[in-house]
Amino acid sequence: MNMASHLGSALYLTLPLVIGGSLHMAAVRADVLSVLTKPIHDRAFGANKTWRGAIVMPLATVLGVALAAALAPFLGTWLLVRVPLEAALPLGTLLGLAYIIAELPNSFLKRRLGILPGRAPDRHRQWFVLADQTDSVLGCVLVYGLWLRPPALTLLLCVLLGPAVHLGANVLLYTLRLRREAV
Repeated sequence: MNMASHLGSALYLTLPLVIGGSLHMAAVRADVLSVLTKPIHDRAFGANKTWRGAIVMPLATVLGVALAAALAPFLGTWLLVRVPLEAALPLGTLLGLAYIIAELPNSFLKRRLGILPGRAPDRHRQWFVLADQTDSVLGCVLVYGLWLRPPALTLLLCVLLGPAVHLGANVLLYTLRLRREAV
């Protein structure tokens, strides 16, 4: 197993999450399921953590997992882990839920500190931005580790590369006007 295989596999594992997050942002922008835009708990997590996200993100990530499974045969033998198509529904659902649930402690802390939803404070801004990009990655890496059992180095690369991929996807979604803030 060479480093390129670990790196490629880590990037491959981010694909369902990028797709799920992008579809979620498109649903928010198009105001799909607006009846579900109620906060999960406004005081605890803020207005941006809604029931729509808790439902749309897992469903959208199912599509992301299905696409990753469909792409796997075309990516050659260098992938160390492949997402099986038959796992699209359960794995996509778990990844989407892990993504959402892993964001909640960070949101809770920010509300306790008086930071507005979707914002980062001026003081120590870089740490809050890093936490915003990392929390969901950690939740999803936990699911991947338990479900697919990829090599430890692949999971470590997911943790290290995931926040950069997340940030890049956010900037792209902002450019496409699917997000209100780039970071």
